[in-house]
Amino acid sequence: MEHVTQQPPTWKDPKTGLEWQWESPGEMTWHEAREYAASLALDGKTDWHLPALAELESLLDRTKARPEGRPPVREDVIFRDNLSYWSSTTFEDDTQNAWIVMFDGAYVLSYCKSNLYHVRCVRG
Repeated sequence: MEHVTQQPPTWKDPKTGLEWQWESPGEMTWHEAREYAASLALDGKTDWHLPALAELESLLDRTKARPEGRPPVREDVIFRDNLSYWSSTTFEDDTQNAWIVMFDGAYVLSYCKSNLYHVRCVRG
């Protein structure tokens, strides 16, 4: 019988102390993402939130750069994907937009809150 290792529901970042949701629930609008985060109960905890832009960016390694100049995801971050994630941070110049981090190239851009992007909640 094959032994399957179950991944934990959360990961605590040793650099920042933030606790992250391991699996993304999928894509949703910014408003749906905020509602999802506010209602999330995971690993016995209910104080999850949609990460601020600075919290999402803490997953990037700003000491290194890819050939095109953008930083990669830090090597000690155990969940790795190339998806785009919502932050809770509204774009000041156009409040219909919010900031996302695109982990396929560490782009940090603002997009319309009605667009669909992935969600990974955080606490701490």
